Amino acid sequence: MTKKKVCIIGLGYVGLPMAIALANVKKNNKFLYDVYGYDKNKKKIKNLSLGIENKQLPFDSLDKTLEQKFAYSSFKNKINILENLRSLTQIDIIILSVSFDFINNRNAFKNIKSLIQLISKFLKKGSLLLIETTLPPGTFEKILIPEINKIFLKRKISIKHISIGYSYERIMPGKNYYSSIINNFRCYSGYDEVAKKRVRQFLKSFINYKKFPLSELNSITECETAKILENSYRASNIALIDEWVNYANLLKVDLLNVINSIKLRTTHSNIMRPGLGVGGYCLPKDGLFAEKSSKLIFKKNINFPFIKLTTKVNKEMPRSSFKIIQNKVQNLRSKQILIIGTSYKEDIDDERNSPSLLLIKMLKKKGSKISTYDPMIDKSFVPKSNKFDIVIFCVAHDKIKKIPLKFFSKRPYYFDLNNILDEKKISFLNKNNFKLTILGRYYE
Repeated sequence: MTKKKVCIIGLGYVGLPMAIALANVKKNNKFLYDVYGYDKNKKKIKNLSLGIENKQLPFDSLDKTLEQKFAYSSFKNKINILENLRSLTQIDIIILSVSFDFINNRNAFKNIKSLIQLISKFLKKGSLLLIETTLPPGTFEKILIPEINKIFLKRKISIKHISIGYSYERIMPGKNYYSSIINNFRCYSGYDEVAKKRVRQFLKSFINYKKFPLSELNSITECETAKILENSYRASNIALIDEWVNYANLLKVDLLNVINSIKLRTTHSNIMRPGLGVGGYCLPKDGLFAEKSSKLIFKKNINFPFIKLTTKVNKEMPRSSFKIIQNKVQNLRSKQILIIGTSYKEDIDDERNSPSLLLIKMLKKKGSKISTYDPMIDKSFVPKSNKFDIVIFCVAHDKIKKIPLKFFSKRPYYFDLNNILDEKKISFLNKNNFKLTILGRYYE
């Protein structure tokens, strides 16, 4: 059985783990794919090359499986570096995993068009192009297909000579990084029936599809829509609970107790807990792609007031947390404050759109003196324990959950903004008359 050559374009938080997963795919004890990676970011390429050489993952991760799979592939079936896109003429399967910010970057549509034009120049007949990039619905059919056809006309080939599909990823960075690639539900579609069949066959080669069935949608536009709706749903769920924090304080009720009781009902099992806010690259913006699509692609003025409100509420959450801190402490000037956790979510080293960083800006404006500690970002730094007036737990890293409270020799005011402290620590603080505020819990 001849191995197929697959190339992942974009080696970020999605693309590189995907490359690692594909480099480990076997059938009858033989590797299925020769894996290649391409990224225009020279630093990423350099780090990956060093990682392959040293058999060590080029970024920090708590996922031991991902580390082991990378080391194994580096030894047995290493990821090759593609120097330029001209080499796509030799590739059987191309996966596009490049992120574009269609909300804040005016050139996003122009940039994705340029990339697709470049890729189209070198696609070989019979290849499969699988797009994983999150796109405003309609982008593929209305913007990218015409560009592909223009290039193919110059090459005197038909779009039917290749297969084009779309399948958005659901990768979850953190402890279950690798598992989220293999063990996750996938939606997919293709430009035509042949493409749909090829995408399905490819996905089945590495996804545990018997436990996590694949969903075939009618068109790529449907698939683009599914990704936007999925992220909008999650963002709105978060925003809903965020709105109730201050109200629960007014009522003097423990919101966490209320939520835990509601979660027992199966129809409400996915209700969220209050937190510092939404961060990362996807949730703060993806819901807005729908309105962007309607206006710029379909030339219709369809408004999405609920999505806009969700985005606004989530943006305000760090401010709400700041107000809680300010009301409890009142005078923040010159206060020594330790922020514990600066990434946008637990167990990763990614600070993009982190709510913690927004909170830090607000505290600094009030004259507070800020120190930060995030064991996922800087392992070498450990803050001095005896100087802080306020300690704010922001991110629920496993390593942060294990920090002993005796580490802090001074008696600071503790704020838990993401339900990080366990009941044992909470009990200890309360029994010893420490000042403690937990987001979502009411204390007299």
